[in-house]
Amino acid sequence: MRRILIAFGITALAAGSVAAQQQPTPPTADPRAAFAATDKNKDGVIDHAEFQARITEVFYFADKDKNGLAKKGELQVFDEDKLFAEADKNGDGQLSLKEFVAARFVLFQEADTNKDGVLSLDEVMAEFEKR
Repeated sequence: MRRILIAFGITALAAGSVAAQQQPTPPTADPRAAFAATDKNKDGVIDHAEFQARITEVFYFADKDKNGLAKKGELQVFDEDKLFAEADKNGDGQLSLKEFVAARFVLFQEADTNKDGVLSLDEVMAEFEKR
């Protein structure tokens, strides 16, 4: 199974309007802190909307040259060649927001072990511990 870093900060998260309205929170490697930052409504789970908002933030935070594309190395969660290549669907050597979000949602589905459509802290911690 792929090595997964679900530190939503992830990075975890739709688009530019969210990033423009709020000051992005820098990504963190602490899964508990990332979970808390992503769970905006504080209901104890990360739903699809919260996840997408957070990973969008992560993408724009990582896009150092602010060109709307992330190159290998800008996104730490995709530093591994195979993971980056899998996410780079058009093979242009960089990830668009659409490619990044699609790849992260694959990981969301893998982490959602009880298939209830949300991520609990236990599911996030289990994925984090696998890496």
